[in-house]
Amino acid sequence: MDYIDAMQTSRVISDNGLKTTARGYRIDVRLPWYRSLPVSTVEVGEVAIDGQVIDPSQVTFELEGRAYALADMAEQVDKVWFVLDSAYLNVETAAPRGGEHEVSVTLNLYPPYIRGLKRVSRDRKNLQAR
Repeated sequence: MDYIDAMQTSRVISDNGLKTTARGYRIDVRLPWYRSLPVSTVEVGEVAIDGQVIDPSQVTFELEGRAYALADMAEQVDKVWFVLDSAYLNVETAAPRGGEHEVSVTLNLYPPYIRGLKRVSRDRKNLQAR
């Protein structure tokens, strides 16, 4: 069962959530759920910048200073994403640039205490890259 909650999607991307890095972009994301969740129950769906969908192999999920390949997130059963903490999506791209960009992120949540639930949260914002 998929559950899409449009009321909380604005919580996925932080308002100050885009920075340029030496390797691309860093997107500040928030957990769109009312309780902390194990990283293993969070799946990063589509990530796009300026309408260009980013290949998942070019994105890592970073929490508390440790980065994980998206394919390795399901193994992080002991790592918890606390509801008040930011996580980051590090996007590798050849030519990061400042200015305004349209950023789109989809997170899929599978809370362990609600069998069969898949909560899809999509957010799109225009942000200034710093």
